Amino acid sequence: MSRGSHLAVSAQVPVEKGAVFELNNRRGKVAELRTTSCLVVWDEFVDPNTGEVLPAISDTVSHEDFCRYDRNGRLSIIRRPSAAAAEGQRDRSHRTKAEIARMKHRYCYVSAAQQMISDGDLEESRAGFIARGEILIGLGTVYYNQYLKKEAGASGKRGGAKVNLGDQSDLPKSPANIYKWYCAFRRGGQNALFDRYISSGNRGSRYTEAEQALVQSVIRQRLDEERCSIASIVDSVRAVIDVRNDEAARSNPPGKFFNRPGYEFIHSAIDALAPLDHAIRTRGLKVAYRDMHALGIGVKTSRALERVEIDEYTFDLMVILKGLGVWDWLRLEERSILGLDGSTRRVVLSAALDVHTRCIVGMQISASRTTSLLRETVEMIFMDKTPIADAVGAHEPWHMHGRPETIVLDRGPNYIGDEVYDLLADLGIVNLGAPAKKPWLRPFIERLFRTIHLGFAQRFSGRTFSDVVARGENDPAARASMTIDEFLHWLVRWIVDIYHNTEHAGLLGRTPAEAWTQSQTSSRLQAVSREELRKVFGIRRTRKLGPSGITMMHIRYQTDDLMKIYYAPPNRQKSLEVAWWPHDIGTISVKVGPDRWMNVTSADPMWIGKSFDDLMMVRYRLTGERDRSDAVKARALADLNAAAHRGKVLRGLLPTFVTDGTYDRYEADFMRFMSTAEREFDVPEHMDLFDGIIDLQAAAPAADMSLMPSATPTAFPPTTSTSLDDDDDIME
Repeated sequence: MSRGSHLAVSAQVPVEKGAVFELNNRRGKVAELRTTSCLVVWDEFVDPNTGEVLPAISDTVSHEDFCRYDRNGRLSIIRRPSAAAAEGQRDRSHRTKAEIARMKHRYCYVSAAQQMISDGDLEESRAGFIARGEILIGLGTVYYNQYLKKEAGASGKRGGAKVNLGDQSDLPKSPANIYKWYCAFRRGGQNALFDRYISSGNRGSRYTEAEQALVQSVIRQRLDEERCSIASIVDSVRAVIDVRNDEAARSNPPGKFFNRPGYEFIHSAIDALAPLDHAIRTRGLKVAYRDMHALGIGVKTSRALERVEIDEYTFDLMVILKGLGVWDWLRLEERSILGLDGSTRRVVLSAALDVHTRCIVGMQISASRTTSLLRETVEMIFMDKTPIADAVGAHEPWHMHGRPETIVLDRGPNYIGDEVYDLLADLGIVNLGAPAKKPWLRPFIERLFRTIHLGFAQRFSGRTFSDVVARGENDPAARASMTIDEFLHWLVRWIVDIYHNTEHAGLLGRTPAEAWTQSQTSSRLQAVSREELRKVFGIRRTRKLGPSGITMMHIRYQTDDLMKIYYAPPNRQKSLEVAWWPHDIGTISVKVGPDRWMNVTSADPMWIGKSFDDLMMVRYRLTGERDRSDAVKARALADLNAAAHRGKVLRGLLPTFVTDGTYDRYEADFMRFMSTAEREFDVPEHMDLFDGIIDLQAAAPAADMSLMPSATPTAFPPTTSTSLDDDDDIME
């Protein structure tokens, strides 16, 4: 037996003989249930898309197909022969909650009648019901109250606790009504106790089709993007009907008069318009398409950083752009570049959101509305942001970083350019440019900005609101209370400690931090080397290679391989392209060939692993000492220049001892004693010369060496023997 046949036999079929169902919107009835399939009689069907008429035929449908369509929601059971609902009656699932409640009310009194008949206290006749009516209604009321308490969940509550029983039905009008319900129940069960209130009343309209058509025509004319009031549309409809009736009265013979509709009828006629039609008329096609665009299953991801969305958001909050705290070490011109001029303005946030975990993996703030923050935001995705969280006193780390696989960008002016495309291409990141003003293509970052607005920005004074009407008399600039330093401090705290640790409905109740941790157990995050980040995000400059290597920001960079290039013929003064990355100033990348880059470390190991901010802090600390040392430096330079000039003059009296034969030896000597960070890294761990030697004077001053243990000290070769009588110097 094949695998498909085995599945068909073992699967439980969701249909039975005589069941009426719909499969792919076509109705059929099961005529016969077989071992692996069902014999189905299909009704006549008209394809709504093509208009093709499919005749009523018989066919077989396998059990496996029924189960497959059922799993995908394509199977609908209309009626089962074994169900309680009889032919022509509504199924229980179609009943409203109010209908079921009224049926249960009747069933409680019918149950009371059955109990009394079973006990011999009630005669099964109309007269018997009337004779024992008071007792019957009392017992039925007890049953009904028990039912209400059970539905309200009062069984698990303490005695005396208040319980809301909800809406209750009135007592039966007479015992004769209970007898009528009892007879109906014996004929048709509980379904016979349902009333027909839902089909009662006049369902038709008192307005003719011509009157309704005239009203609809006026509504379609007035309903436009000007968004006039309903009262204005009512006046227009009544005016048109008055003119129509006046013309009908003056015609010969007189025409038929139209009813003058009221406000409620016209309001309901407007509401009867399709939502999409109403949105197009009042908001325009573009806005309606943006706000009412149908969505499918949405974006699906299976691991962290599989998809990252980046966009910009202007805060609905005024911030005082004044440098405080960590900004104290910035110079005046640097504060001006950052916009820290003391003014009060709105700031722009550029954020990167990981779709799979909803974690914020990158964030940049700018005081300028024209500066593109994309480059810095993408760069931040690769970096561990825990030092930032530690700097503001956050309780949780901000360690979410790695190499994203796909980045979704807005097709706005800040994100369109060769620089952006080249940046992502160099890192091997797929670039998806979503069209502007279509938020459903970037739903996660749009939802994040709303969360930031509601959860963070609204807590502080200085809100600008969406428009002048909402703002009213509020002066946001005068009410601004936060500096940029305080703003960044609390924004980071809110992201790390609050947002990342708040349950998210899109993550099945998990927090973004929990989702990030769980994603690491199933897949390992990708990363890039510092060399790649340096070449992509670094600053490119051309520097000359000298005997001390290459100097960048007053830091010398030097390695053996770089100095070999310096000493290589024919020209020592070589101009090389250099990539310098502010986040790792301990190493630079030097382009030494058409397709070759060389990593060169700082000659001073103190800068290994340091950033440009560390350099700026050192410069800030040295600023106070610089003024005191200027005079000393000037005198020292004068003395040094005089001594150097004297040495050059005296050196001219001696012959040159470097020849073609000795050049290579001298070049090797120059490099032999050159101290670089590269060499210090390769040097083995320092060992003291006398490690392991026993202090003889402290142990036994007059003891003979022959009495010492036979183990040979590790600082000497095994064949070396020493004694106290030996006259040789131990250091020879």
